[in-house]
Amino acid sequence: MRPRISHIILVAAALVAILILAAHATAPILYTAENISTAAHADPATIKKRSPGDAASLVPLMDELLGQTGTLTLTIKLKDYESAERDLAHYAELSRRFDRLVITLDASETDIGEFQQMNRQNLDSLATLLDDSRRLDDLKRLEIEVRGDDGQHTAVVYEGEALRQKMHQGFSTYAERVPAMSRIAENYEINTTAYQESTEHFAEATESADAWRKETGGKTPPSPLGITLTPTEGYYGDPIQISGRYTGTPPEAPVEIYVDSRLATTTALDDAGQYACTYWIGEILAGPHLVYVTAGPAYSDVRTFEALAGNTTLTLTLEEVSQATVACTGILMTSNRSVASAPIVLRLDDTTLIEAETDGNGTYRKEIALPAGDHTIKAEFHGAGFPLNPSESETGIFRVPDELPSPLPIITGAAALLGTVWYLRRRHQRKAPEVEEEKMETIEPPEEEKMDVPAIDISDLDPRDAATVLFRALRARLGIPETKTPRDCAQIAPAHARFFKRYERIRYAGETPTEEDLRWMEAAARGDDDAA
Repeated sequence: MRPRISHIILVAAALVAILILAAHATAPILYTAENISTAAHADPATIKKRSPGDAASLVPLMDELLGQTGTLTLTIKLKDYESAERDLAHYAELSRRFDRLVITLDASETDIGEFQQMNRQNLDSLATLLDDSRRLDDLKRLEIEVRGDDGQHTAVVYEGEALRQKMHQGFSTYAERVPAMSRIAENYEINTTAYQESTEHFAEATESADAWRKETGGKTPPSPLGITLTPTEGYYGDPIQISGRYTGTPPEAPVEIYVDSRLATTTALDDAGQYACTYWIGEILAGPHLVYVTAGPAYSDVRTFEALAGNTTLTLTLEEVSQATVACTGILMTSNRSVASAPIVLRLDDTTLIEAETDGNGTYRKEIALPAGDHTIKAEFHGAGFPLNPSESETGIFRVPDELPSPLPIITGAAALLGTVWYLRRRHQRKAPEVEEEKMETIEPPEEEKMDVPAIDISDLDPRDAATVLFRALRARLGIPETKTPRDCAQIAPAHARFFKRYERIRYAGETPTEEDLRWMEAAARGDDDAA
């Protein structure tokens, strides 16, 4: 192979290497093993993910939660309401810590997630039991005060009966969860004795309402205020029609509808003593819920409806806001309904949790600033406070490029190129042949030709015209072609440069020669030796 061809190939290879290194400068892939399996390697994409539920860190909290139910129900049964308030606050704080840990460990889809849902319901039931027990004690004192006032006494008895029914319903739903929660706890070798005892304490607190009923006569007259629920179950967003009629002369007071002891809405009796309103199943827990109605001193019986747990779908779209900021948007749906005011968790790189919330249309948006590199983002809904099952979106990937490319490939490529140039020059350096200096011919100015110049008469001419006549005479005497300008003449005959430069100013600059100028110019044109 000829040396020149080998040099071209070597330089081309160096340039190709530089281009390849530059292309991978910002995101080098050192190793990829997609769809490859060997004795020493398994494709990471085919390895089944580990269960995200880290039970070891959750078990102590589960144990403490179950133990707290026994403590709280005991203080309620003993009517130590001040201590019960502290116990309830501690139980609520433990529940919040447990919820956060379940979300962090992504354990919502495990049996621990089921335990979490039932613990929320237990917290709600025990908070209601504390309120109901306090109200029952208030009614006991009030009943003694209003004895002799049939109207007031009847109102107290009606409310007491509604409260008794409500407490029994609450105990029933609490007791139904005990077997399932105990089974999950036993899977992790958690002692459930305190939890089992909480059921007994709850029952005794409820029985105190039965005992008071017997003290007040053992029988409550039928309430004049009726109540009907249609239907008695539904999913998120479904309506529950609550209606009834007041028998007798209706009071002027408004009709207040209570769901789980909380005022849900207010309506009024019409002229026929009837009322009707619609309750929409929204941000409440799945399971049974208690409803009763009041109109002045009258309390209706207690009715129940069940909020059924519905499945959800959650979407995630990643939109680039800037080079290092991504907007996470999506919508939470159940069936064909959007879910409003729902908490959304964005899991960034499987470690960082970022909170968002849906608006009235069920959509959410959260902008996140990210460092350079590839990032995974997944949206999650854990169903907290809603009759909805958890769901999560597909995992999205967002890439933030490096601010500056790595200098290593550039340095490597430059070094390779410089090394190639150095090698070629060292190997093929030869002594340059000496070049003989060409003899430069010296251009000598032409010798002045001695010519006879005819007589010059400029006496009657204008000074500038006279200068022109003298210029032509000198040019002719020196044998310079008539096509040459004064400047050309000065270069051809440097001995007369003064003459030609003076004439150039006269001819082109518009100067007027003096008599003295004309005399020495005439002498030069005639060839006097001292005139130049």
